[in-house]
Amino acid sequence: MVNLTPNAVSMLYHNQAPDGFEPWLQIIDTKKIKPASGTGGDRYRIVLSDGTSYLSGMLATQLAPMMENESLKTNYVLQLKDYLGNEVQGRRIIIVLKVGDIVPHFDCIGSPQNIDGSRGPSVPAAPAASVPPAAALGARPTPPTQSSYQQPQAPANQYQQPPAAPSSYAPPAKPAPSAYNRGPVVRQDPNIRLSDIQSLNPYAGGRWTIKARVTTRSPIKNWTNSRGSGKLFSVDLLDAKKGEIRATFFNDGVDKFYEMLRPGGVFYFAGGKVKMANRRFSSVDNDYEVTFDPHSEISPAPEDGQISQMQYAFKKIAEIENVPADSNVDIIGIVRDVSQVNELMSKAGKQLFKRDISLVDDSNAEIKCTMWNEQAQQDCSNWLNQVLAIKGCRVSEYNGRSISTVGSSSLSVNPTIPEAGHLVTWFSNGGNATQTKSLSSGGGGFGGGSLGSFSERAVISDIKGKQLGFGQKPDYITVKGTVNFIKHDTGVYYQACPKCQKKVVADVAQNYTCEKCQTSYPNCENRYILSVVMLDHTGSTWTTCFNDQGKVVMGGRTADEIGELRDTNPALFESIFKEALFKQYVCRLRVKAENVQEELRVKAGVVNLEPVNFVQESKDLLQAIAQYN
Repeated sequence: MVNLTPNAVSMLYHNQAPDGFEPWLQIIDTKKIKPASGTGGDRYRIVLSDGTSYLSGMLATQLAPMMENESLKTNYVLQLKDYLGNEVQGRRIIIVLKVGDIVPHFDCIGSPQNIDGSRGPSVPAAPAASVPPAAALGARPTPPTQSSYQQPQAPANQYQQPPAAPSSYAPPAKPAPSAYNRGPVVRQDPNIRLSDIQSLNPYAGGRWTIKARVTTRSPIKNWTNSRGSGKLFSVDLLDAKKGEIRATFFNDGVDKFYEMLRPGGVFYFAGGKVKMANRRFSSVDNDYEVTFDPHSEISPAPEDGQISQMQYAFKKIAEIENVPADSNVDIIGIVRDVSQVNELMSKAGKQLFKRDISLVDDSNAEIKCTMWNEQAQQDCSNWLNQVLAIKGCRVSEYNGRSISTVGSSSLSVNPTIPEAGHLVTWFSNGGNATQTKSLSSGGGGFGGGSLGSFSERAVISDIKGKQLGFGQKPDYITVKGTVNFIKHDTGVYYQACPKCQKKVVADVAQNYTCEKCQTSYPNCENRYILSVVMLDHTGSTWTTCFNDQGKVVMGGRTADEIGELRDTNPALFESIFKEALFKQYVCRLRVKAENVQEELRVKAGVVNLEPVNFVQESKDLLQAIAQYN
């Protein structure tokens, strides 16, 4: 026999239910409610009874199919697993978010009265006082009888969430189930009633206040579409129960709150609207997000030390190989390589900044991380061999597996957390000499523009010897080479559109026309397209250096400067090219066979290069010799 939980309705109605309270109740009435606007799905109002009292409730929208397929009916008994108390027009109701076991029954149990005595008549009595055995009705086995405050745990059912994928790092502590079931709780300030972040959901209404720390803040993003233009930014919030949620501000809200909400600060937040989150664009472990407008109430809160500075859910680097693309993860590792900042131009003509780093950890794996814009431009000169923790980076399938930061990512060098100390110990006790597997390999080693590690170096003869460039995708290799020749009689640079960097054509009016932008400009920009012979001890190859790489080869001089010297000072022009010869660089080459006049020709483009750091090169050589011996 399954008994209804005595006094359950009273405890729910007066918000006195203890932690872990999962009562057994009977549905004694149901009603379908059509949406007022004619859009959206049907909702269901239900009346729940403990045999003595009853109160009104609503099924969450995700549970509506249970009514439609008759898994729930009038007089059925259910176990309430997750719920939320709410006030509607001065009346307290229960919003049912999740149910456990369901036992069919066909009569009303007891003679329940309305818990709110001033509202509604009582329900007619029925002779049955309890539910017959579930097995007799072909339902789930009957749970063992326990006290009303220690209800049986229901077995897993189709409405429960699947277990999370395991990780070698312990996951962050989750709030107790009661965090989802309670209303506002009075904290230190008796005038402010606070809710936990994990209790927020679209059915809770707007009468809530949270106290949270701003852990990350994105830059302001401007947008334009067919409906107009605007701006937005977002912050990630963390409370004392380790609950997290993303908050977004638009237009006037940006002007009002952006400067106030600095990372690390603690604030009270009220007057936001909770909605379903797009998990693809959020690194926060929450199915919901909140938006605030200029009328929302946000004010500084006292720092009491109860809220952590940051909440991580780290993945080992080796585990990233099995993480789906476009997922958001937290990563911690030792920085093994830091590239220079590269300037790029987006298709919309916006200037971008990019920097690649490589990370290793004690899973003996290495991965490339691409940082963008402000994160790429920060001073990384002292990052080498230091611990870097990244909150909220995006997984990519580009050249194997790689990660990249997004606007809301947070980077912390040598954070004071146990995982960082563990990595430092591993690295100093031999981890720095461990051979690692690179997840970001693209045919010939560390993919993209990063120079990779010393152990992944190739030689120029590998281009022919390993038949690189003949696959469907380009191959990438890193070599140490010497500039042996730079072609400069013609084709040193091209005239480019100042907006999109595509080639322009001069017209009779001395203007420059860009066919892509369909615009004429009075001036153009010269951009390098250098043909350079690189050689090492195994052979040589022609390479192409575009603007950013060309500036490095030409000692920092721009193509505009070189173009002017060609016309005004040919002798100096010649000497500059001679000066650029016989310099050594570590080069990242993109190798791909292309069809030129019905003949396949292997072309090598320089995607990144740096002058050889002879001190670091010597250390790497000594380490390689020691490992060889």
